[in-house]
Amino acid sequence: MLKEPFQFDQIDLLDWARWRLRVFSDFDLARELKTSPSAISKIRRGHQAVGAAILLRILDLTDVRFRELPILIERSKLHWK
Repeated sequence: MLKEPFQFDQIDLLDWARWRLRVFSDFDLARELKTSPSAISKIRRGHQAVGAAILLRILDLTDVRFRELPILIERSKLHWK
């Protein structure tokens, strides 16, 4: 039996990554993830999805396993809001 893939909000993922990496702007986040600030902006506006490369960089920089990510995002929302 196949499990349903988890869903996560891309904006929550970016907010969580900023919080976890202790960066204060999307520009700094883009620098940490080795991507362009426009790519982060497009993800925030919903014009682009979080690609595998960005997701893997986030997981690598934060030392988090893929399966733990949705739980950590939900728990961390209390800290950033």
